[in-house]
Amino acid sequence: MRTVPPLGLLLDVDGPIASPETRRVPDGIVTALVSLAGRGIPVVFNTGRSADFVLQHVATPLLAAGLPGDARFHAVCEKGAVHFSFASLTETAARNAGDGGTGQGGAGQGGTGGDPDAGLPRATRGHGVPAWMGVDARMRLPADLESRLVRLVGDYTDTMFYDDTKLAMFSAEMNVGESPERYRAAQRDFEDRVADLLAEDRSAEAFQLDSTIISSDVEHVSSGKDLGAERSWALIAADGELPMRWFTCGDSRTDYAMADWLQARGAPVVHVDVRHEDGVPETPYRVMTSEDLAAHGFGTSEARHEEAGQAFLEWALKTTGAPNATM
Repeated sequence: MRTVPPLGLLLDVDGPIASPETRRVPDGIVTALVSLAGRGIPVVFNTGRSADFVLQHVATPLLAAGLPGDARFHAVCEKGAVHFSFASLTETAARNAGDGGTGQGGAGQGGTGGDPDAGLPRATRGHGVPAWMGVDARMRLPADLESRLVRLVGDYTDTMFYDDTKLAMFSAEMNVGESPERYRAAQRDFEDRVADLLAEDRSAEAFQLDSTIISSDVEHVSSGKDLGAERSWALIAADGELPMRWFTCGDSRTDYAMADWLQARGAPVVHVDVRHEDGVPETPYRVMTSEDLAAHGFGTSEARHEEAGQAFLEWALKTTGAPNATM
């Protein structure tokens, strides 16, 4: 008989899981996620990041830390355009490790340089797409439009780089170690030129510009964390029972769309905002912040991004056996 998990997690990656500054996942978060997997908690990384980023920065340390082969972990990447299940990774990693590994190489400044011991393949335009990874062809940027955008970002390489690991959308990302202030100035100018390009290119009618604190993305109009939530629900439903309660977690207003979608479906949901400087909007569901977590002994009230994300995961571990727990 299949067990109904007490909770399920939909997690943005940049901010709650990976540091926006270093792009790395802290050891404490890796440990907490592995522990949650061991308790049968379903987790989906619902992110604008590429599948390759999730493979190299998130899956690699989780597998190295002993993520169970039957973990109900999934990834929905590029705001809904790409997805895969971690269940596909254990066998792949073992097979590739026996062949000497295929995780080497990097893509721009966002690459990890690979870990040959991880045995995970790359998923980039240059390396191809693994058979177990799904890409929505309808959401792919037209090749000519992407080529024009790639040429444009060439004028800004002192502050940003073209992320060639994206399989559907286009992203120009802040260079690692770049000053946020200097990047913002360059980003504003770059995005003005992108907006002009999109306005004059008829093939761009189905695409839009989305600006984040570390990137400028050109994506399909259907992209979003709500689409990611819909696909996350389908992935979890396909591999077992749906959870009693849902928790979504992110560091921007757009991440609330995950909880909005679940709420509209009638699912009990709580959203965790790990960077609430923009204020907490009025919602029909509960919103937790670092102040709430600190009041219950997890992290500090000043914690933001991955520090607050770790506090939330540690809180989730404590409440796993108590589905009716409240903050």
